Amino acid sequence: MTNFSTDADLLKWEPAVLRDIVLDHQCLTRGSGATSLGFSVTAEGGNFVTSQVRPGHAIHLANPDQGVDGYYEVLSVESETELLAGVVGGREDEWIPLPTATDLDFAIRTFAPQHEEARWALLARFGLEVDASDADTDLERWIAQHRSLRRASVALVLATLYRGQASGDLEAAGLARKAEHYARLYEDEAARVRLPLDRDADGRPDDVRGSASFRLRRD
Repeated sequence: MTNFSTDADLLKWEPAVLRDIVLDHQCLTRGSGATSLGFSVTAEGGNFVTSQVRPGHAIHLANPDQGVDGYYEVLSVESETELLAGVVGGREDEWIPLPTATDLDFAIRTFAPQHEEARWALLARFGLEVDASDADTDLERWIAQHRSLRRASVALVLATLYRGQASGDLEAAGLARKAEHYARLYEDEAARVRLPLDRDADGRPDDVRGSASFRLRRD
């Protein structure tokens, strides 16, 4: 099952989210001595396969002496010691390559658990809860376009993350305001979604669901 949003999607809305919220227990891998060239990041001890790094994760590369300190979208994992990445927001043949640098500190943290919770919340909101024990009730397979739920998922994940960091001090007050902003945005985005469902996998939508009124059936 695929989540509706990725860590790279979060960075498109909140470029500082991985700096604002550091969850070390959700760090997949980190180290030093990495090299970047073109789209390639190589690092002995990267353990990119073992650590289950995936496309859509974000890698932090830093070497202040070489002017590098940024987050980049993982495009693919080539081996334990190499992955391909690019500037966040690229498309297909238009990916922007990494800065060329050596002796980089690197880290890959993920908000995958939060993305998964957002997926379950959205499935429930649209009446598409999944029963993994019964393939006949796996209604998620009907979703023809996962992209339809991306914006709502991003907003819900950001609301969840910033709400979790708000603890009462002055700095946290700003995070709480962000949490409220994204919670409202989630409601707006989810209410706007019209979700085509292809029940019989024939490539044509059978239903279109909204989060308020459930279904318009194709005759």
